[in-house]
Amino acid sequence: MTTAAYIASVLGKGTSRLSIITSAALALISLFYIYTVGSYLKVTIYPLEHRIIYYTFFDVYIINKQADHLIIAAGIVLWLALSLKGKARFIAPVIYGGIALLAATTNHDAVLDIVALVSIPMVISFFLYDRFVSKKKNNGILHTHAYRLLANYLAMIGIITGCIGLISSITPLLAIPSDSAHVRNYTYDIFLFFSSFSPVLIILLIGCLPVMLFIKGFMGGILKIKNNQNGSLPPNDTCIKPKSKIIYLLLFMLLSVVLALIPHQPSINRDNQQIGVDTDYYIAWTNRLIHSHDYLEFLQQAFIIQNLGDRPLTLIFLFTLAKIVNVSLFYLTEHLPVILGPALVLAVYFLTRELTSNETASLFASFLTATSFQVSIGIYAGFYANWFALIIGYVSFVFLIKFLKMPDNKLNLLVFSTLIVLLLFSHVYTWSLLVIVMGVFLAIMLKLNYYRRQSIVLLLLVVLASVIIDVARTTITSSASGIEKDIEIAKVTGVGPEQFSLRWSNLLRTIYSYVGGQFSNFIIFTLGLYWLIRSCIREPVTIFLITYLSVGLFPFLLGDYIIQTRVFYDIPFQIPAGIALYYIRKQAIGSVMLLPICIWLIGTSVIAVSNFYLILPS
Repeated sequence: MTTAAYIASVLGKGTSRLSIITSAALALISLFYIYTVGSYLKVTIYPLEHRIIYYTFFDVYIINKQADHLIIAAGIVLWLALSLKGKARFIAPVIYGGIALLAATTNHDAVLDIVALVSIPMVISFFLYDRFVSKKKNNGILHTHAYRLLANYLAMIGIITGCIGLISSITPLLAIPSDSAHVRNYTYDIFLFFSSFSPVLIILLIGCLPVMLFIKGFMGGILKIKNNQNGSLPPNDTCIKPKSKIIYLLLFMLLSVVLALIPHQPSINRDNQQIGVDTDYYIAWTNRLIHSHDYLEFLQQAFIIQNLGDRPLTLIFLFTLAKIVNVSLFYLTEHLPVILGPALVLAVYFLTRELTSNETASLFASFLTATSFQVSIGIYAGFYANWFALIIGYVSFVFLIKFLKMPDNKLNLLVFSTLIVLLLFSHVYTWSLLVIVMGVFLAIMLKLNYYRRQSIVLLLLVVLASVIIDVARTTITSSASGIEKDIEIAKVTGVGPEQFSLRWSNLLRTIYSYVGGQFSNFIIFTLGLYWLIRSCIREPVTIFLITYLSVGLFPFLLGDYIIQTRVFYDIPFQIPAGIALYYIRKQAIGSVMLLPICIWLIGTSVIAVSNFYLILPS
């Protein structure tokens, strides 16, 4: 099928005019409806502007309040008149339209608000009645059931608004004042509105096991819906050419580089302002290594003295770059995300491929990584050691799974053993979290007998050996121990039962303010929830991801916002989201839905990193 023919098919070629008109009207109404609901409920939003989080309310319309409401009412009247059968097609639009017209002419704003607010729920009620009630009586009340065409039009609106938003987001990079464009960034408006649900979404994801059990029981027991889509991913479902795969990966890596460079562009960062919060610390630590008099002092500074030796390999890596590249240490440290971003994209790709054996899902996960909060928070907060350790940790998971699948290949065990030690010396906090995930996952695999028992025991021994190394080096050198430092942080930050009553306020601070509000990416969380609905609990990949996601429960229930940020940052939410994109792509409307999702993710990421430059309000 040619591109023109495909676009014509998406727009409704071969479909009745009635379906085209009703679907287009309903899709357009949905855009206006989002603004109406958000403004009426005064939803709290947290926009990031020039590195400052503003606490405000959603109070904006596409045209203005009355015009938006009248457009919604007119569209609903049209939909009712064309979609309903029998006498209802005359009665319903006359009653609804008459109330709207009367309210508009008599300036009864409250009544017009209600008319607009009940519009979409009323349409949904007609759909549900037609689907579950009237169909059983063989007497449907709707003329058309063009759900696919409606989804296509919603996707087209998403593409159009996404492109407008993307263009608007890059105008500051071109030194064009954003106010001169006179075009509202609808993408960012809607993103802020739906991001108000991010705390609920993240709770559902970290509580994924009970949520999944409830969903499966609800669908199978109450709704009597058989779930034949058990979430098992077919290995290598599409024949992606190696050349195409390399091109995709290079593009995603390039995207992460571009996002890392945006905050440093002269059109945005006019006075070479520091972006990474922790940059000063890394400069001071690395300077100590640079000015060491001999190798003994160098090793002592890296492994014992600087920050109690909790990230020696990261500092040695930065020191090595400083010796190779002839730039200032400030410039080098600030631009470290240019290296770490693409490396994380690759690490997530290989981890997802090893978990799923599916190239498409792996490419989606790598794309989502480039636009994820792991990259944006890493740039904003300067989480360089954490970022560096995550790359090593994700690759270590790759070889752990490889050895489970191919226990006769001892090279995989050797590489895993090496990587987990490197992880320990890269960032002790990240190591401690990943060791917990590894230990729990391997224990579950041992209990369920998914893999050879001897292989699992060997891997558990390697994990235990890394703990022994951590304790031994602490005893010998008095450097930071992972477990000891975790307990120390818990004491300092007040982790314990007293935080349980503050769990919601802590979560809000974690998501919306502590690290520039970068955890509020509702798109990735929503995709993760869709994966949760579609996944099969008996699959090893699902067990692995549930184990990883569930580690977020403890900091949510008993930790403060600092602990929550540390743990949430290490969780690869983009992997289940990438698998969800694969599920969406396999559906009939999948190809159309993917484009707006990708455009929106890129656009909102550009907006975020463009606002990392601090401008104090006058």
